[in-house]
Amino acid sequence: MSTITPHTKPIHMGVIGLGLIAEYHIASLHTIAGVSIAAISDVNADRLQQMGEKLQLPAFKQYPHYEALIRDPEVDAILSLTPNDVHFDIIRIALEEHKAVLAEKPLTLTWEEAERLNKLYTAAPVPFLIHYKHRYGAAFQYAKQLLDEHKLGQIYNIQFRYLMDAFSPYRQHPYTWRHNLAKAGSGVVGDTASHIIDLARFLVGEFKSVAALLHTITPERPDPATGLPVKVDVEDFAAFHGIIGDNTVGTFITHKNAVGKRHDIEVDIYGELGALHASLNNRENIRIVLRDPKHPDAEYETWAVPAIYEHTAYGDFVKLVRGESVDRAPLFEDGYKNQWVLEKILQSWKENGRLVKV
Repeated sequence: MSTITPHTKPIHMGVIGLGLIAEYHIASLHTIAGVSIAAISDVNADRLQQMGEKLQLPAFKQYPHYEALIRDPEVDAILSLTPNDVHFDIIRIALEEHKAVLAEKPLTLTWEEAERLNKLYTAAPVPFLIHYKHRYGAAFQYAKQLLDEHKLGQIYNIQFRYLMDAFSPYRQHPYTWRHNLAKAGSGVVGDTASHIIDLARFLVGEFKSVAALLHTITPERPDPATGLPVKVDVEDFAAFHGIIGDNTVGTFITHKNAVGKRHDIEVDIYGELGALHASLNNRENIRIVLRDPKHPDAEYETWAVPAIYEHTAYGDFVKLVRGESVDRAPLFEDGYKNQWVLEKILQSWKENGRLVKV
């Protein structure tokens, strides 16, 4: 008699895109019981063979093109880790095959592609999680709980800073697909701003309006093969603001030229009863101040984050594939709505930074 239940059903994953980040994703999936890597795909033949050997996959499960992997009947679910210009096609084929998808952000290269996918998804939905992984930061999950409990009262202003130094001039980071408009669709708007847009939606609500200032700090980067300069045709700095949720003013800044900032998202939330500060790099604590007529001079306190926020995007995706519901997960709709905000940010900048409705 079989002991397999929906909660333990084996899941055979196909991984598309084998850049260095793929090893992190694969290692994370390997921590979940019942999940295995059944097939891989990459346009780089050497990388495909290298990862195939590491994962002990037969040659016929190493696909040079993603379509063959997606249509493999032995693959249950797809992990897509590719440049943005093929997101649409990968998801489209997965929807045709009615296979679960764990997709990297942003959902698509353009809003038009997102609209087409939405029609396909609405007609035949599948388990779908878009990898807005920072939503799972323990401090942000705790902040969400406190906001849901109305600890700060009416929220007036929420501020986000997503900064790192990966592209700082001293690093001389080479030109990659992320610096190419045709492959990326945008620069830090789709790359890092999409994460803090998701966090803002998760914490406060939907965007109502947005106005943007975009800029390219480093206009040329060296070609990794020749060393010759290549023009960067996307923005590498983004600042924007707008109205979110119930009349909350949101302010945002993100770039990868922040010397001394390895990788951090900081969130400050200001409400009628208090304020809090949460950081991606501090899972253990938040800083919070609560004031009222009895405590008009209350100071910031450090509150420990409860040890209950151990969820991950991978774990939630597997739950979705196994038919469980997960209320905190970033689903297809979140990716779709996020794409619309990205579209409006780009529109605002094309129209000289004016405030546009979302």
